[in-house]
Amino acid sequence: MQATSSKALAALALSVLSLGAFASTYNGECTDQPKSKWMSTADVKARFEAQGYSVGRVKTGGSCYEVYAKDKGGQKVELFVNPVDASVVGQAGKK
Repeated sequence: MQATSSKALAALALSVLSLGAFASTYNGECTDQPKSKWMSTADVKARFEAQGYSVGRVKTGGSCYEVYAKDKGGQKVELFVNPVDASVVGQAGKK
């Protein structure tokens, strides 16, 4: 019984650590335009899907949109996007 719970605890710890590595890391500004000029999150999602991404979620983070997706190769990516023109200004884990 104890071996099973130890394995479950280890699996949970690894899951939490892997999520932490994917957390937001962009501290820059994406735009100084008012939100009335921002694209909708649905339009941003559609634009990235048209480029071949499999988009899970688009959320607001400061003056940016954060796009959580998988690229064409199936790799998870977190993109920091200018909400006015949907240009990528940063990516989690990359400088």
